[in-house]
Amino acid sequence: MKKINMSLMERYLLLLDRFVDKLDESGFSEAEITEQSYLFCAGFYIKYQQDIENLTFSNREVVLSFLLLSYYCHIEKISDDLIDKARLNKVFLSIINFITNNGGRTERIYVHEKKKYEADKLIRASTSVKRSSCRM
Repeated sequence: MKKINMSLMERYLLLLDRFVDKLDESGFSEAEITEQSYLFCAGFYIKYQQDIENLTFSNREVVLSFLLLSYYCHIEKISDDLIDKARLNKVFLSIINFITNNGGRTERIYVHEKKKYEADKLIRASTSVKRSSCRM
């Protein structure tokens, strides 16, 4: 059998997919599959935590992580009358699809926006230095 070289994250996805297949074939309900899959994910992270924490992410992957963290960990803390959660769910799904389907483009957008931000920061810093030196 040919040895396949794959990253830790690719191996994780492959193992999770096989795990879900086995649960599905065994007749587990969707709720049971979800709970068991979460246990699998938690266990995988615990086992490989050191390796996972040492991974280097691209800019678009950092944005995706931030997006997922903000949505899934904080959306329920905001009152329903302040935001349209159903609409945000659709928007977040669209953004996730955009990021995953447009790797090079999203990376270029990130780099471009970061350069604009850094340039603006320098302009503001130099402007504030000029203003403070004029007051003396």
